[in-house]
Amino acid sequence: KQTHADVRFSTPLDSLELLTDSARLQQVLINLLINATKFTSQGSITLQLEQQTEDTALFSVTDTGTGIPKEKQKKKLNENAQGTGLGLSICQLIIEQLGGSIWIDPDYEEGSRFLFTHPIDKSDQGKEETR
Repeated sequence: KQTHADVRFSTPLDSLELLTDSARLQQVLINLLINATKFTSQGSITLQLEQQTEDTALFSVTDTGTGIPKEKQKKKLNENAQGTGLGLSICQLIIEQLGGSIWIDPDYEEGSRFLFTHPIDKSDQGKEETR
């Protein structure tokens, strides 16, 4: 890790089976966590997994870093290949391909919080299973 912040995983779930492209899901999670370490030298970074609905998982990466000004939040996920926005744009493409959506929590003011949904059952697309 590139930070002195505490990095945590939090979930109220005992288990959750997702049928997904595990390499792509890992790519998104790693990208969001590395991004958080770049802007959070102290404090905490938390990866959380919840079951939002019967059919949807909700992931979030929350940090206590520098945050993103509200006026720049909408642009952050839609930036093209200029600078640090590329990784977030790729995350958005992957999550949409997996059948979910990704956004920045506009109400979180103690750093940044990225959230994304993921369908729980993607069996119709023949992807490998990840637990």
